[in-house]
Order: sequence, then structure tokens, then C-alpha cells
Amino acid sequence: MPLPISHGLVGATVVALWRPRSRVSLDWPQLFCGAILAVSPDADFLLVWGFHQRGWHRSFTHSILMAVIITLLMLAMRGLLETRTALAYGTAFLSHGLLDFATTRLGGGVQLLWPFSGERLRLGLIGISEFPHGLGFVELLKSALIEMLVFVPVLLIVLGLRRFVLGAEPQSIT
Repeated sequence: MPLPISHGLVGATVVALWRPRSRVSLDWPQLFCGAILAVSPDADFLLVWGFHQRGWHRSFTHSILMAVIITLLMLAMRGLLETRTALAYGTAFLSHGLLDFATTRLGGGVQLLWPFSGERLRLGLIGISEFPHGLGFVELLKSALIEMLVFVPVLLIVLGLRRFVLGAEPQSIT
């Protein structure tokens, strides 16, 4: 299970991919929103703590359907003229479940297909920060640093590519 740092960086990267013709100085609020949305599925921990049942984690908040709902809410809030932004935010939200799916080797998987299936799916490509709730502070710090070493360069490459390779000209996109 990746830590919030990974989810946030991936969410910001996803939003950057949807917004190729702009600048970080103009887009930082959207990148930040993408990061927050990508971390938000783990709000299901409130249900885990409130109901004292671990089964809530990685359930409906990590599903494809929930990402579609978030996208539709963003469309409703931003209007059809901002379809690209709504899709960027919905995809950032979806990235959380997909990252958990791809990186879970141990324990239960993710209910990506909820409510159509209660099966917990996992691909298990690589175990990132497996069971962080059982890690001490030093281990969490080490995991966070490793995740930053993996995902910060990806974000920087995407930001660099959209600026230099694509010849992106600055433009304000709200």
C-alpha cells in the first residue's frame, strides 16, 4: 500500500498529463487539487476507525465507479466547458485505486469493480510500503523517501516534457 506521498505525486502527475499546454506557475493549484483527490480515497480509514472493521479500507472509495462519480461531480461543479479539467481530476482520483491494485502483493486487494463485484483485486507488480500501519517512524520515513525517489522524477519528467518536448506555450487554464 503506497503512502500518501506516492498517491499525491501520481495524482499531480496525472493532472499534469491532462494539461500539457501550461506552466507549473499557473497550474500549481490544479496539480495540488489532483494530489489531494488522489489521496482522498484513503478517507475510508475514517470508516475503519469509526466502525472498527478493516473491511472498509480499499472498498468503494477505491472503485472505478467512485472515480466516475467524482468526475461527474467535477463536471457539475465546473461545467461542460471544463470537461478536460474534470476528466483530469477524475483520473487523478482513479489513480489511487489503480496504484494500490498494481502495488499490493500481501494482504487484501482493492475493490476496483465495486458494486458489481466484491472481489479484492491485486496485481502485485511490486510491494510498496506493505502494511505501513505496522511500521515504525524510521521505517515509514525510509518508505516515504523511497517513494519520493520513484515518483518525484516521474512528475518532473512529465513537467519537463510538456514544457520542452511538446513546445508548450504558457496559457492560463482554469
